[in-house]
Amino acid sequence: MSAVASIPAKTESASAGALILRLIRHVAIGSGAIVVPLLLWELAARLGWINTFLFPPPSQIFATIWAQSGPNGNPPWAIPLHVGRSLFRLLSGLALAIVVGTLVGVAIGMSRTGRAIFSPIISAIMPVPTLAWTPVLLLAVGIDDRTTILVVFIAASFEIIYTIVSGIEMMNVKLFWVARSMGATRSQIFWRVIIPGILPYLITGMRLGTGYAWRALIAAEMLAASSFGLGFMIFDASEYMSMDVIYGGVMLIAVLGYLLENVLIGRLEAATTEKWGVQVER
Repeated sequence: MSAVASIPAKTESASAGALILRLIRHVAIGSGAIVVPLLLWELAARLGWINTFLFPPPSQIFATIWAQSGPNGNPPWAIPLHVGRSLFRLLSGLALAIVVGTLVGVAIGMSRTGRAIFSPIISAIMPVPTLAWTPVLLLAVGIDDRTTILVVFIAASFEIIYTIVSGIEMMNVKLFWVARSMGATRSQIFWRVIIPGILPYLITGMRLGTGYAWRALIAAEMLAASSFGLGFMIFDASEYMSMDVIYGGVMLIAVLGYLLENVLIGRLEAATTEKWGVQVER
């Protein structure tokens, strides 16, 4: 009896070990794809195979990031200030896009009138590149955080709207019939039927919109930011040909973009998929 009972335990242990090995292999392959090119870059710079003014070694770039992250930076604590300002603009624009995008998406998905009003407007505006709105916003709003926040809002809104419309179209109409037959009001249907039903789609829209918004934000900061922000940092460094600062900014943009889109929101998306069993196709 004990021998039979030990078989499932051994099977579970083997499965856990195989899972850990696959995870280690995945991490090793992913890390190697980044570390190996950096090591080759460092080696080429040390041996004089490349122009170190245009391509400073990664060790110099990391040293610059470290120095600019502390009290001896120019200005002091420069990197945290730039990162914090960019994240503030991104999160503010995303919050606005989530609220407005959800309302517009629900209006299009639930109402013929809403579809008739908003669909032509969105179809006309969506093909316009987000950065094309930056000069207009600069003239209308000015050079401050409002311009970059609005750029983020525009970049993220369309993905959120379309994923929410898709979520509503995928919902079972019987849910609305049951809610109405039980005397639910429009407000109750919205908060207790529609919002839980579209939540996985909303999070997917947030993930897609965050990627577009992050890229649009960095470009807009180069044009519209008066101080601080990673885009502003890169543009300002280009004026002085500070290549180590430029490459450091590019690396920070890549790392933060990956963490935001794939780790933070990606984990949230995976949790909702696991809870509700909804996989949104992209």
